[in-house]
Amino acid sequence: MMHRLVRAFNGMFGKVMADLIAEGQSDPAILKELYENHLKQRREAVVAVVERGKESGEFLPKADSELLVDALFGPIYYRLLIKSAPLTEAYVDQLIAQVIQGQRSAPRPESSN
Repeated sequence: MMHRLVRAFNGMFGKVMADLIAEGQSDPAILKELYENHLKQRREAVVAVVERGKESGEFLPKADSELLVDALFGPIYYRLLIKSAPLTEAYVDQLIAQVIQGQRSAPRPESSN
C-alpha cells in the first residue's frame, strides 16, 4: 500500500497532489475538497487495517490508530512537499520498521536495572 503511494508520488500524481496542497494553503476549500473526496476514505481504510491488527494481537491494544497512521504517512507527505531527501521504497521500509517497532505487541525483555 505504502510502496504504491511512493511510486505514485514520484510521478505526475505526486506533482498534482503537491500542487493541490500548496494551492490549498491560500484556499482552504481546496484542502477540504481534497480531504473529503480523496484522502478521507483512504485514511479510514488504513485506520481500519490498524484496528484489525490490534484485534488480532499484531499491535498493542493501547495503540492510537489515528496517530499511528499520521506517524506513517506524515513523513511521506513531508518528503513529497519539502523534497528534503528522495522518496523511495527503501525509505518507506525504514519508516515502517521504525514507527511500527514501538507498537508491536510482542513482549519486550525486562531490564535488569
